[in-house]
Amino acid sequence: MFRIFLTFIFTVSMSAYSSEIVKFEEDPLEIAIKEVSAKKFQNDILKAIKYYNDGLFSKSIDISKDLLKTSGISDKDRQIIYLLLSSSFYKTKDEDSMIGLIKSLESKSFPDKYMLYRVFQLASLLFTERKNEEGIKAVFDKIYVKRISIPDLDFLLDEITKNDIFNIYPNKTQTVNYRGVEFQLNRNIFPFDPSKRVFGELFIYIVENDTTLLEISKKFDFGYYELKNANPLIDPFDVRKNQIVIFPYRRIFPYEKINYNNIYINLVEKRLYYPVVIDNKSYVITFPIGIGTDEAQSPVGEFKISEKRKDPAWYPPESIRKEQPDLPKVFPPGPDNPLGTRAMRLGNTSFLMHGTNKEYGIGMKVSHGCIRMYNEDVEKLFEVVDVGTKVVSNEIYIKKAGNEIEIFDESGYKFLDTVSTSKVFNSIYKTDMFGKSFSIKIF
Repeated sequence: MFRIFLTFIFTVSMSAYSSEIVKFEEDPLEIAIKEVSAKKFQNDILKAIKYYNDGLFSKSIDISKDLLKTSGISDKDRQIIYLLLSSSFYKTKDEDSMIGLIKSLESKSFPDKYMLYRVFQLASLLFTERKNEEGIKAVFDKIYVKRISIPDLDFLLDEITKNDIFNIYPNKTQTVNYRGVEFQLNRNIFPFDPSKRVFGELFIYIVENDTTLLEISKKFDFGYYELKNANPLIDPFDVRKNQIVIFPYRRIFPYEKINYNNIYINLVEKRLYYPVVIDNKSYVITFPIGIGTDEAQSPVGEFKISEKRKDPAWYPPESIRKEQPDLPKVFPPGPDNPLGTRAMRLGNTSFLMHGTNKEYGIGMKVSHGCIRMYNEDVEKLFEVVDVGTKVVSNEIYIKKAGNEIEIFDESGYKFLDTVSTSKVFNSIYKTDMFGKSFSIKIF
């Protein structure tokens, strides 16, 4: 009897051990099948991207629809297919298919918020351009839990309960005080961890009235091309009511070595950074800038602010007077002064950081080498930096922190393969399906 009992125990133990082996060992054939399937899936996505780039949108749509039927498709892959479909539907002006896509997708299934925002943005562009009220309603029914509407596509956005999946930029922002100056949180000042370098978030903005990207840029403290690059396919001079604009407030600090109370300039992205500590908390103040043209480039190197002038007069140098001989010898302080309301000199050079009387040049290559700023921004910076403040200026085409990268425009494409080995990401990132000038995770 005892021998039978031992035999039973041994058999049960061996069975359990064998089942554990089976549990942890996968059939090599199944592994090979999965690898082949994954490779085919990737190749099909790359093929759909190529068809899109070549303008063969119907072929891109057919492949994308077939891929959606793949069993066991991951949320990461599904969001890429939704982006391919929505981009193709927009290009072909296929309103019915876009409505079906918006109604069928689950917002929570998007691991990357940008992909979600971009799909809804493309839908909003199509439906507002075509004046498709059903489509606009489908978009807002997904973005908002409760919607109040009045005729002619007019939405009382202030009275709507929003879906928390979407970061909708608030009408009013909190302020942070630094050295007696108020900065707007999540617009020109952000909580900042120097060890991570990534800060801020992406937001969507629902356009309230017909406008332009230039006007939106000025209002929300962006440079023109910064906002334009983040929102490809939007007509920058015809931004319509109820369209979605993506606000690229998620950024990577451009320098790895960071010292508080130094000014850091990245000429490529046309933006200035100033990290500070407020009440033992780390922040970064940041403003868009205009820079020198290709013929009169802004300086690269390290400088110190050597002079600060309030309401400066401007004496055009001889080099500019030769180009424009009709210029007066001096521009007194006032609204016509090209230096704006404040000026700060870089070292012993002729280059200044200053305001402007041409605010729509911010975010562009427009100056004779000086750093231009919105007057409101340069006035804030003027009050919080001292003579002797260090200024570091460089040209950084691609930024990477952890698994996130940021490229300002197409000039950074040549560096993309050095930081990302993902063929799908690199391919789709170089198309007009994807915006630039903000930090995004590599997928």
